[in-house]
Amino acid sequence: MSRISKRLFVSITTILFCHFIYAQDDFDATVEEDKEKTATGGFGADLAKNISFVNFNGYITNEFFATQSDDNSTFDNHYFNVFISSQLTDRIFIEGQLEYEHGGQDIDVRYAYADYKVSDAFVIRSGKFLVPAGQFNEYLYPEYLSKTISRAWVNREISPSAWAEVGVQVRGRLSSLGSATPFYSVYVVNGLSGESGDGIRNLRGNARDSKGSGNENKGFGGAFGVDIGDDITLSTNYYTGKYTADNELNLSIIGASFYMDKEKFSIWGEYHMAKQEAYLDATDATLGSADLNKSGFFVQGGYMITDKLEPIVRYDAIKLDGAPEGDRSRITFGANYYLAKTAVVKVNYELISDDGIDEDDNVFGVQLSVGF
Repeated sequence: MSRISKRLFVSITTILFCHFIYAQDDFDATVEEDKEKTATGGFGADLAKNISFVNFNGYITNEFFATQSDDNSTFDNHYFNVFISSQLTDRIFIEGQLEYEHGGQDIDVRYAYADYKVSDAFVIRSGKFLVPAGQFNEYLYPEYLSKTISRAWVNREISPSAWAEVGVQVRGRLSSLGSATPFYSVYVVNGLSGESGDGIRNLRGNARDSKGSGNENKGFGGAFGVDIGDDITLSTNYYTGKYTADNELNLSIIGASFYMDKEKFSIWGEYHMAKQEAYLDATDATLGSADLNKSGFFVQGGYMITDKLEPIVRYDAIKLDGAPEGDRSRITFGANYYLAKTAVVKVNYELISDDGIDEDDNVFGVQLSVGF
């Protein structure tokens, strides 16, 4: 990321923080709108006279990892992410996330969208939004909410976590049927983009697919689910679209999620599978293509033995057709200690089985994650 981009990120964050402090101190003050053209201020100053409040939140994640395979250890200021949100009217909502990752090594706009609410059952979302591809990607991926340090491989390699796309979405919650409340979403987006056979995680980021870096097609998808009472959520999701610049190769992903959080006990699982077309010879498309079938899942459970201490166990596995050396499974044992509702210290030990070898691939990790 260029020095200019970093300065821009810091400048935007500083401006928003100052506005937040000002709004806190003078929230009830009446500001008379100046309709004359003046020499001071600009678009932001004009908006501040008309918009009552902008929310400024975020989270920070610091980590330590030690791997058994090479006696390596490292600290990482993994995330310092900023959420900016505002409710313009009873029907208009805006939210964005600025991502400052690995101590400033990576800077990005994770998502930025506007919602227009016609009713609870019909909300129009436009911009760059998190794809409704499982409960983890849309609702639970931030580290202060997730239960383990590392994300399950299926949420990296098949249905990639923090997966956001630019497009339009219609979503909503339908009328309850007894204790069940259905919800849905359908969308059209620029879609995933890359080279034949690329790993799915590397296909993200196709913000403007008509400018030569992507393809001319669009990705389509949606999700349908149901909340059962206050404790259980079931959902299924689907995505499909061309992903290569020649507009020839297709990628489809289908998944299902189960989540239950009941009093002290939680259990959660996801399964995703993908069918990815790839050329038999990357240098000669005339030789035809074949399907790469990829799949993965995780299941995890936790129990609050006190109001602060929560042991966790998770099993996850992944199979990558065409790259069998990437097939692997893992058991993660962990304990979470909650300093506050959105502040947690996690300790994990991962037992990894990769190509039949597990004793040299184990990982120990500690994470502090705070949402603020």
